[in-house]
Amino acid sequence: MSVRAHNRPFALGIAAGAVLAVLLWTHVAHAGPTGAPTTTPPAPSGALLRDGIFGCNASKYQNIGALSAIGGVYVPVNDAAVTLNTGYLVYKECILDGVVSKISEAARTELTGTILRQFNEGNKGRPRWPVSRGKEDWELRTAQFLADVEGGYLDTIPEHMRGPITTAIARTYSKRTTEPNQMFASTFPGSSADMEAFYKGQPGTFSWNRLLALGDWQNNPIGAFQLASESLGTRQALVSSYQSEELMWGRGAYAITDDAGNPLARQTLTPSFLVAESGLQAITSGFRCLEGGDELSEVCAPLFSGLTTQILAGSQGLSGITQAQNGLPSYVGRMVSEASSAVRQEAVNAALAILGTARQVEASFLAAKEATAGYLTTAIAQLRNAENACWNFIIPAVRTYAQQNGNPVLNISTSTQFSQAVIDSQIAPVATIVAQDLKNSEEALKQLDGLIAGVTNTASAAAQRQALEQLDQLVATGKLHTGTDVQNANKQRTDVEGAAKLLVEETLTIWGGGDPSPNPEVNWCNYQNQSVIQKWFNAWRQ
Repeated sequence: MSVRAHNRPFALGIAAGAVLAVLLWTHVAHAGPTGAPTTTPPAPSGALLRDGIFGCNASKYQNIGALSAIGGVYVPVNDAAVTLNTGYLVYKECILDGVVSKISEAARTELTGTILRQFNEGNKGRPRWPVSRGKEDWELRTAQFLADVEGGYLDTIPEHMRGPITTAIARTYSKRTTEPNQMFASTFPGSSADMEAFYKGQPGTFSWNRLLALGDWQNNPIGAFQLASESLGTRQALVSSYQSEELMWGRGAYAITDDAGNPLARQTLTPSFLVAESGLQAITSGFRCLEGGDELSEVCAPLFSGLTTQILAGSQGLSGITQAQNGLPSYVGRMVSEASSAVRQEAVNAALAILGTARQVEASFLAAKEATAGYLTTAIAQLRNAENACWNFIIPAVRTYAQQNGNPVLNISTSTQFSQAVIDSQIAPVATIVAQDLKNSEEALKQLDGLIAGVTNTASAAAQRQALEQLDQLVATGKLHTGTDVQNANKQRTDVEGAAKLLVEETLTIWGGGDPSPNPEVNWCNYQNQSVIQKWFNAWRQ
C-alpha cells in the first residue's frame, strides 16, 4: 500500500462522521412511519376518520396532481400555494367527489325508503291514503258513534228512558251498518197476524214483550229515540265531512293525528298536505337524482332512478313497493341495498386507488432503503478487506525487521479492531436505522397486500368494511410512506453512497498515510514507515 503524504490530523473524524451525519439528519427530517406518534384520535367503532381515506389528507397517497411547487427556467413565477392546491383538487374531483356522491345517494335512498314505508304502513299498518273509501268512512263513523254512545253523549236523556233508548240506538246502528236490509224486518214477537190482532186490541194478544217492542223504531217511533238518532247521525256525517276536506287539502293523503278515540276530538299533528308533499318528494327523488347528475359518478342507481316508473307501471302500484314479491325483497329494500352496495364499491375503488399507489410507493421506498443498506454493507466489506490487506503487508515487513534485529521470537496476532472501530462508531448507528426502516417497510408491504386482498373480497361486506377502516387508520395516522418520503429516501441513498465511498477512501488514506512526523497509532498501516514497523515489532516480540 502506497503512502500518501498528506497532513490530515482530523480527516478520520470528518470523513467517518459524514455518513452518520447524512443519515441521522435525513432520518429525523423525514421519519415517515417511524417518526413521532400521531395525535389523530382513534375512530369510533364503525366510523371513518376525517383525516382518513375520505379526507384531503389522503391526497398524499393517490394523486396525479402536484403537492409541491415546481421550479424551472420555463416557469419564472410559480405560486406554491396554487401548485399545492392542485393536488388536493385532483384528489377531490377524481376520488372524493365520487365517494361523496354515492354516500349522498345512499342517504337519500335510505330516507326515501323510510318515507315510503311510513307512507305505505304508517296508518296503523295501512297506507296514509284511502284504499277502500267506503269501508274506511264506515270505520270512521263507527268510531265516532262508539265514542258518543260510550262517552256520555246520551246522558241528557231521562234516566228511566236512557237504557232502552241507548240499546235501541245501538241495535239500529248495527243493523243499519252491518245488516242494512234488516232495517225493514219486524222485531215484533209473533207473526204478522199476531201484530195485527195486537194493534186491534183483541183479547189474549197483550204481553209485556209485545208492549216493549213498541219502543223499536220499526214498530213505534219514540220521540226521544228519534232525536238521539238524528243527533248521532249528524255527528257521524260531520266527521265524515271533515275527513273528506282533509283528503281534499292533502290531495288524497290523510293527516297525522294524535289518534284520539273520538274522531271529532282528534288533534292534527302533521297536516295532510305536508304528508302528501313528503310522499311526492320521496317518489320523485329518484328522477331528480338522475336529472341532476352531470358526472359519471353522479349517475344514480337504476332502482332508485326508476322508482317513479315502478310505482306507475308496477302491478301493485305504490302500495306494492314496500312488499316482498315472488320470494324477492321489496322494491324499496332492493333499492336501498343497491345504493349501499354502490357506496361500498365506490369506497373500494378509492381504497384500491390509494392502496395501489401506496404499494408502489412503499416498494420504491423499500428499494431505496435496500440500496442504502447495500452501500453500507459494501463499505463494511471494503474496510474489513482493507484491514486484512494491511496485515498482509505489515507482517512480512515486521518479520524482515526482526531478522535485522537478532531474529527474536514473534507472537504475531492480528485483529479487526481498526475496521470495527470505524464500523461501530460511524456505520453501525446508521445501519441500525436503515435496518429498522427496512423492517417497517417490509411489514407495511405485507399489510398493504393484506388490505388489497381484504378490500377486493367482494363476497364479504364485513371484510371490506374492516379493511377500509384499517386503511383509514393508516392514512389518518400517517403510517404509509408518500412520494415525498421516496424522494427523501432516494436522496438519502445518493448521499450515503457518496459519503460511504468518502469514508472508506479517507479511512484508508489515514491508515496508510504518512508525513514528516508520522503517527503510528493513526497511520498504523503505513508499512513503509519505519516507526510503524517498529511499533508492531515491539507489540509482537516475546
